[in-house]
Amino acid sequence: MNIRWNTVILVACAVLTLQARAPSIVAAQSSPGAASGQPSNQIESVTLAKGIKSASLFGSGTVTAVDPATTFVNSDLPYAIVRIKGLAPDTTVALRLSDPTGEAYMVQAKIPPHKGNPKTFDFAAPIYILGTDLESHTGTWHLQVLINNTPANETAFQWQAATPADVAKIKNAVDASPLSADLHWRYGAALALVGRLSDAITELQRSIGLDPQYALYYISLGRVYEAQHRVTDATAQFQKALNVHGSAYDSVFQGWARADLSRLQGH
Repeated sequence: MNIRWNTVILVACAVLTLQARAPSIVAAQSSPGAASGQPSNQIESVTLAKGIKSASLFGSGTVTAVDPATTFVNSDLPYAIVRIKGLAPDTTVALRLSDPTGEAYMVQAKIPPHKGNPKTFDFAAPIYILGTDLESHTGTWHLQVLINNTPANETAFQWQAATPADVAKIKNAVDASPLSADLHWRYGAALALVGRLSDAITELQRSIGLDPQYALYYISLGRVYEAQHRVTDATAQFQKALNVHGSAYDSVFQGWARADLSRLQGH
């Protein structure tokens, strides 16, 4: 999965606002118009899944859930897939994620005016991003969908710590696609989750070598350095993230990098 491609679709579809301590991204995709007289802004389904088939989501306008689940480990890449029927123009849809410590983040997209009948929209939101501080908060999480600031649905799921066996599965994927920067990044972040910090650094450095224009890789590496109390090395990575301009996520990542730098300076 390449997260940056998802964002390009997002920019064309909706106006996005990000809030709270660890923002994520939501993508909106329209499918054929609803029948005349259909009630507007009706939630048809909320599906939690470990992945999505991107060709289906961004091609035909439909979502195919892969391995639907209500329990995840923190080396998974879970998504929340929300389908809303008759989504009216100028509607604001927000997804609020809470972990056991409180609200983790909220994303919201305002749908621009569109011609014809109201359409059905699919929102695909990663419910965490490796490299943030969220994945260590295990237990019961809650995903709430709000339509025009009014709660419309709430879904609970379990978030568990990854085992070495879970991390080994990611290693198998890396071995099968050794030139995938995203897989090296995911493997490095997963290694960090199980305390293998030196090995994590090696993998994250490989991800940067394969794709030096993606700021998240530098942020993840900086946070592992920080975990090793290597403040100078961590600072250098966060500063690099501020100067990378290869993704539509750049403004989000730069916000993270500035917050990380501020935290280090506070120490």
